Amino acid sequence: MREDGKQQVCIVGLQEYSVSDVETIKELIEKGSATISTGTTGANEESSRSHVVLQLAIKRVVDGNVSKPPRLVGKLSFIDLAGSERGTDTTDNDKQTRLQRGIKNNF
Repeated sequence: MREDGKQQVCIVGLQEYSVSDVETIKELIEKGSATISTGTTGANEESSRSHVVLQLAIKRVVDGNVSKPPRLVGKLSFIDLAGSERGTDTTDNDKQTRLQRGIKNNF
């Protein structure tokens, strides 16, 4: 995320799709899953190294009138935070993993 000159938050790579069937949703989830960076830690062989957010906004047509904007009836959010393992859960002393977690080295 970045803040632009107008103090608006911009999320690099954010994409929005309008879908009307489950198969398309599955395809988009698979596409997103293929872009997730993973790495090995002492606590997890496939630990996320990137944050991922999937949000589904459920809308429906109001009173069968397609000329009106659809009404939002619900939202589902799925969030995977990178490297959320606790340091105490791992014996991993890998330098790259520590740097990805923001732990400073005293070497």
